Amino acid sequence: MTDEEWFAQLSGSAASGSPLFPMPDDRIQVGSVGKSGAEALRDAFMFWRFCREMLIQHGNGLRRASQVMDFGCAWGRIIRFWLRDIEPQNLHGFDVEERFLSLARAHVPGPDYRIGKPRPPLDIADNSLDLIYAFSVFSHLPRDVADAWIAEFARILKPGGIACLTTRPRAHIEAEWNKGDHADLYANTITDKATALALYDAGEFVFYPAHGGGGLEAATYGEAIIPPAYARSHWTSLDFIDFAQGYSETYLQPCFVLRKP
Repeated sequence: MTDEEWFAQLSGSAASGSPLFPMPDDRIQVGSVGKSGAEALRDAFMFWRFCREMLIQHGNGLRRASQVMDFGCAWGRIIRFWLRDIEPQNLHGFDVEERFLSLARAHVPGPDYRIGKPRPPLDIADNSLDLIYAFSVFSHLPRDVADAWIAEFARILKPGGIACLTTRPRAHIEAEWNKGDHADLYANTITDKATALALYDAGEFVFYPAHGGGGLEAATYGEAIIPPAYARSHWTSLDFIDFAQGYSETYLQPCFVLRKP
């Protein structure tokens, strides 16, 4: 089936009228991703298609045996899309919150789901994965944690393996949040926008701690706005392929595309 037909199957807009895999309660969806239903799945769909294209264009190609990790998989919003093309046992979902993983296991069975800590390592062998993607995870990690995960990804990716990691855009620094926004928790986080913009434009990692994410501490959670210049100069264990923008019609976070030599 085409990509759009697959989306219709997963979202419940096909003739069957019900999603192929269940969705969590709307409150859980909105609380974790800011949207619910088909709208939440459309964001995931756009990112899935982008990651798949990067795997094909720049990585080891797409096969039933490709090894793919959803880093920060939550309740399985994105990982479900891969089940059309990849054997379930070759899909790996990682998260730090068991409350989400229990939903993923119940609603999207088949992939290998595992709980972990906010900092590496992962219990995965060297040179194991063809693709690691992280959707709105590196938009929340402080510099030391992000750098540590990049080093870990360089260990567990196969040669030629790809990492697709989104972060906040530069425009996030300038944004004016309205009450009721999904990011309302962070509305007052970036208090000195001029300094933040200057740091970003100088290629510095911009991070502001904030409690959130299921009780994660500010030492491992907040608002991260990472410029491409930082990735080029600091994440040298992986080759810099792209800082992709405009790949999604519905979601604005730019995406780092990195490859293990």
